[in-house]
Amino acid sequence: MTQTQHGSTDAAADHVEQRRALTDWAIIVIALLAVLTAFALARQFLVPVMMAFLLSLVFSPLCRWLRRRRIPEAVSAAVIVAALVAGLIAAITSLAVPVAGWIDDAPQYMWEIEQKLQSWSGVAEAVSDADKEIKEATEAASGDGEAMEVVVQESGPMSTIALEAPVVAAQTVLVLILLYFVLASGNLFYERLVRVMPTFSDKRRALSIVYDVEREVSRYLLSITLINVGLGAAVVIAFTLLGMPNPFLFGLLAFGLNYVPFIGALAGTALVFSVALVSQETAWAAAVSALTYWGLTAVEGQVVTPMIVGRRLRLNTVVIVISIAFWAWLWSFMGMLMAVPLLVTFRVFCKHVPQLSKIEEFLSGPDPMEGDEKEQAK
Repeated sequence: MTQTQHGSTDAAADHVEQRRALTDWAIIVIALLAVLTAFALARQFLVPVMMAFLLSLVFSPLCRWLRRRRIPEAVSAAVIVAALVAGLIAAITSLAVPVAGWIDDAPQYMWEIEQKLQSWSGVAEAVSDADKEIKEATEAASGDGEAMEVVVQESGPMSTIALEAPVVAAQTVLVLILLYFVLASGNLFYERLVRVMPTFSDKRRALSIVYDVEREVSRYLLSITLINVGLGAAVVIAFTLLGMPNPFLFGLLAFGLNYVPFIGALAGTALVFSVALVSQETAWAAAVSALTYWGLTAVEGQVVTPMIVGRRLRLNTVVIVISIAFWAWLWSFMGMLMAVPLLVTFRVFCKHVPQLSKIEEFLSGPDPMEGDEKEQAK
């Protein structure tokens, strides 16, 4: 065979290999789109299921610890679920009355906020001018000098909450029921996982992944929960001293929003500023309350969390923000709450699969020790 024939054969082989690679990537993209579509369509089912399994990762080590002390999993699972129900009822009871009052008085609050901001900008003047222009336009359109009556019918916040409440309640019940059965089953899931794996190495890798995911996610969620409790307590104390209304409510708000990194702190600061504009005497006093909230969350995010969580949870900050935005787009607020635990789970999975080691490295954040070594090298 001549050299020309060898070259044409190699070129044909390269062309076939390129087409095969393109086909593989096309299949992967189609599969990802199909999965995303399924996740979006099955949102009302998948959200409580995912939440139940994430909670089971947190409480499974506790159930095993109690089992070693001769307490059956069914009993420990019932106690854990009962404690969650009691905490949920207490939170709803604490939030229901003030939140309902805020919603009912929302128009009055908006007017007061407008008046407080008048010293900072021309918002109130612009709104007043726009209102006059609308009135003049309607009088001119009526032709006889009488203003036309414009009626806008739309659903208010309370009606929206009333419509969504049954769905949220059903999802919450599903989470609690599924959590109980997962915890009460003990190691049944792990045993079935080992049994379906074909080889011993696959069994060992599967167990390693499952236990590593459980350990990392449970440590992260437990650590963040303790940190959020401390942040909520600090907010309660600070707002009590600043004279903010319902300081316990804001502490509870800080506790919940802080499960969403970065975005939760910004949303909480904006909400505190809006409420403080109504409850405080001046806009500057409202700014002090908002800055206090932001300062506490900044100390938590930049000092406390790195010290407690440590190097075990090294995640790329950009990836965290993208993950939160993606899951918020897909599953709304519940997706934002589960974004970081799901990212931790995926990172642990990539760490145990050699083919995905580069993705695990990309998801990981900078190692403080590497920075110290570079400084010493300089």
